[in-house]
Amino acid sequence: MKLYAVRYDNLLSCLKNSRYLVCSFVRAASLTRCLIIGTNSKGSVQVNSIALTKTPASDLEAFKCEYRKTLSAPLDGMWEHFTTAANHYAIKSSTDTLGFCAVNAEHKLMQFSVVDTLDARELFGRLVVELKLVGAILASFEDRALALCMDLQKTVSVKALMYHMPAVQDVAAADFPPDTSFDLLRYCDLQSAVDFAFETLGQDARWLSHYFGDLIEKEQLFALRRDGEILAIGECRVSETQKPYVDLGMVVGKAYRRQGLGTNVLRFLVRLCQTRDQKPICSTECSNVASQKAIAKVGFVCRHRMLEFSF
Repeated sequence: MKLYAVRYDNLLSCLKNSRYLVCSFVRAASLTRCLIIGTNSKGSVQVNSIALTKTPASDLEAFKCEYRKTLSAPLDGMWEHFTTAANHYAIKSSTDTLGFCAVNAEHKLMQFSVVDTLDARELFGRLVVELKLVGAILASFEDRALALCMDLQKTVSVKALMYHMPAVQDVAAADFPPDTSFDLLRYCDLQSAVDFAFETLGQDARWLSHYFGDLIEKEQLFALRRDGEILAIGECRVSETQKPYVDLGMVVGKAYRRQGLGTNVLRFLVRLCQTRDQKPICSTECSNVASQKAIAKVGFVCRHRMLEFSF
């Protein structure tokens, strides 16, 4: 049997051939339907249609929850945040929702999950074409999507390292310089925190204001200060979807690096999590050797990676 992937712009030419049959094709801004139409040696026709419906991530939360249960490790909070902000599509048959996928603005796959009864390999190839995917960003424990990406990849690289804290780890107490204080930030501190992060990291100030504002509201953003000046920032972001996991992060000012401040920020946050029966996790870019050393010194262990594929 020969198989043909039929797109809307090729539909008219297909209709001119009497061997083809097309059914239930819908074209709308929120819906793309991909048809596989084939003929066997006797000329009989087989049709298999799958609809991709652009859907708010919140409407797919039940499916995303079931997906997270299949994973052997928690998703990194920052990357999960990026995934939530991506475009989500429900994968549907004529009667049922079969799964979902998430694609970011750069046409890179961020998540993919379908029911076990579906031929995921065939469908995945079709999604790459229909959604014009150029690659994917996935955790190394997202096994099923990872295997499918390996089938199509031209290149694969490690984008970030992911760490967890062994349950029996005894973490030393933080030892900050005596003329400093490490405290929760309040709304009156928001602009100072944004200015500090913008100068240190160069990230978008508007995004930082929104992100830090949310952390401050939830009492999850701390700062190490001396005479009102911020030397370092630490976050203790409680996962909304993967409790009791907590994502830790720290940023040290350029003028105060190589003094052990980052290590002590993490020690403070880890011990805080332990008093709350929470499980701390964190991640860092492969190129950030200083952060890797600080994270390892606290007792974190690196087991998984964030991988980037190009198709």
